[in-house]
Amino acid sequence: MSRAWIGLAVGAIAAACVGAAHAEASDYVLTPLVVQGERAIELKLGDAGGRLPRESVGSVSLEYSPTGFWTTEAYLQYAHSRDLGTHYDAVEWENRFQLTEPGEYALDWGLAAELEKPGDRAEGWNVRLGPLIQGTVGVRWQWNFNPLLAANWSGATASTIHFNYQAQFKYRYQPTFEFGLQGFGDTGPWYHWAQFNSQFQNLGPAIFGHYPLGGRRSIYYNAGWLFGYTQATPRNTLRAQLEFEF
Repeated sequence: MSRAWIGLAVGAIAAACVGAAHAEASDYVLTPLVVQGERAIELKLGDAGGRLPRESVGSVSLEYSPTGFWTTEAYLQYAHSRDLGTHYDAVEWENRFQLTEPGEYALDWGLAAELEKPGDRAEGWNVRLGPLIQGTVGVRWQWNFNPLLAANWSGATASTIHFNYQAQFKYRYQPTFEFGLQGFGDTGPWYHWAQFNSQFQNLGPAIFGHYPLGGRRSIYYNAGWLFGYTQATPRNTLRAQLEFEF
């Protein structure tokens, strides 16, 4: 797959966008770097409650990087709520593209394109795409910011394209333990943001790290405790991600 095809694929996805979706409890911050030949099994968990009905989300995924600039990943997601109990929630296909070499420019750039089919047919299809930006401050501080467009189509209720973001700032204390902040948001329609109290906005402390197991094998983890700052956001969200790379 050449980089020219990346633009065509993203353009096709963007043309289909006619609605929106916001962050889920198990969402994590995407990064732009890709390692060719890397394979991984991931487990992601999230639990959100307070102010809004409590909901828990979990997913398992398989990831593969066939080239030095493209990673593709497929998810199977389940959810638990008071009304529906534990049930199949969605299947998702995520693709990340590395656009610059690490250290080539002041910032590292990538691109993400996600396609999700919820289990409920009335919810249609969800799509999200946008740039992945990573930078450093000094030697040990690293930040990520991903401005994304999120949309839905063929759902029972159509809405406009929304602006989402993912943000992360961490101190690289040592490979097995890093700490910092994570935040996720949905400001509403991209061309006219909603009033702040109607937006999805959360932020909180997070930890990160990885344990090498020899060769290509490693275990990566990150977890966060996020606090909602608007009436449209759960008061507390606990999220975690565990990844086995091989």
